[in-house]
Order: sequence, then C-alpha cells, then structure tokens
Amino acid sequence: MGGNGVTRKAAKGQHLAGVSVLGIDDPWIWGVYLLCIFSALLCIIYGALNWNRGGEQEAAETKEEAAWEAKEEEMQEKELGL
Repeated sequence: MGGNGVTRKAAKGQHLAGVSVLGIDDPWIWGVYLLCIFSALLCIIYGALNWNRGGEQEAAETKEEAAWEAKEEEMQEKELGL
C-alpha cells in the first residue's frame, strides 16, 4: 500500500518532468530513435550526392590494370621459361 503511493508520485513526477514521444517517457530512448532516423537520412543524402562520383577514374584504372597484368604475364613467362 505504501509503495503504491510512492510509485504514483514517481510516475507523476516523471510525466511532468519529461516529454512523452510515442508513449516513451525516457528522453534518452527517443533521442536514440531520432539519431537513428537522422543518420539514415544523412546516409541517403550522402549517397544521392555521391551517386556516380569517381566513374571518370574507372577507365584509367582499367587501362592501368591491363598494363600491369600484361607485365605480370611477361615476368611469369621469363621466370618459368615459357
């Protein structure tokens, strides 16, 4: 009986002190939810802004890899005596 009154007072004090968001009274919990949503939005925005960036370098890298592969094959032929 005595504990019930203390619980009511604590609940009433918590309700008055905090803001309830979607039925969650703890600001740390809804803060984490908001941070998750904002970080997801930030990732989407970053991805949209950098969608095709770096595609220009791909052709040069492909040529460089082909030249490197040709040199490697040449070295293997010399080494193995083919």
